Amino acid sequence: MFKDTITVLGNSAALPVRDRKLSAHLLETDRHSLLFDCGEGTQFQLFNLKKKIQRISKIFITHLHGDHFFGLPGLLSTMYMLGRQKPIDIYGPEGIEDYLTQLNKICTAEFKFEINFHIIKVESKELIMENESYSIYAFPLIHRKETYGYLYEQKDMKPNIKKSFVRENEIPVEWFARIKNGEDYIDEDGKVFLNNEITELRRAPKSYAFCTDTIFMPQLIDYVKDVTILYHEATFLSINKKEATAKKHSTATDAANIAKEANVGTLIIGHFSARYSNLSLFEDEAKEIFKNTIIAEEGLLIEL
Repeated sequence: MFKDTITVLGNSAALPVRDRKLSAHLLETDRHSLLFDCGEGTQFQLFNLKKKIQRISKIFITHLHGDHFFGLPGLLSTMYMLGRQKPIDIYGPEGIEDYLTQLNKICTAEFKFEINFHIIKVESKELIMENESYSIYAFPLIHRKETYGYLYEQKDMKPNIKKSFVRENEIPVEWFARIKNGEDYIDEDGKVFLNNEITELRRAPKSYAFCTDTIFMPQLIDYVKDVTILYHEATFLSINKKEATAKKHSTATDAANIAKEANVGTLIIGHFSARYSNLSLFEDEAKEIFKNTIIAEEGLLIEL
């Protein structure tokens, strides 16, 4: 069974560092991929990690600071030059459509694929899209510009019919969907087989939240309550707390406190200021509060 995966493409804040790129995460599902933020260098990371960029169907931009979206024009241009024809959906704050539209006019670019813009404007956690497999929510963060976080939630999967039951009974084809939808099975003799005895649950649905950039905000705890994986920015160490507050960013301690109070499964911290070379200091600081913390090392791949 295919498992959704998250790959870290960049973990630096504001400025790229020699061995660290800017903000971007790739979430791969069985059908397509979702990109969260698209900082400079994102497409190079996608190629370096052998990711299929044409599988990307949706891009979610948190805010319009360059380190979170300046990689978009290059990525879209590459998709075009590689012959993309299927549409792509871009979600983000007001201004994202104007930016790309004006840039395309200047470059006289005419993409052969449709770009559907979805402008985010929410004051609390709200559903912004869903399909049969998952739902995406947006919620406000507190930063120097209008900024949003995103929450990906898998939907409950229909149960599997036990293989032993299928082998031992000649089940008409039309009954398979009915059983998966929760019906008890009744054979030709009128014998009833209870649904919970002939099916087995697939794995429980998982979730992933992408939160960057923001100050420490207690209301975020409700937005990401019980998520499987939380990515939370940790631009500064606590010794630089005053600067973090002034620039409306979080520390590793802030991220860990959110994870602990929200009862998340795993915390990934990233978006580190370029001033820091030893990222293990962030991990040490966060783990004092929330043990299941992982550094957003570039190329890190984690299963949902």
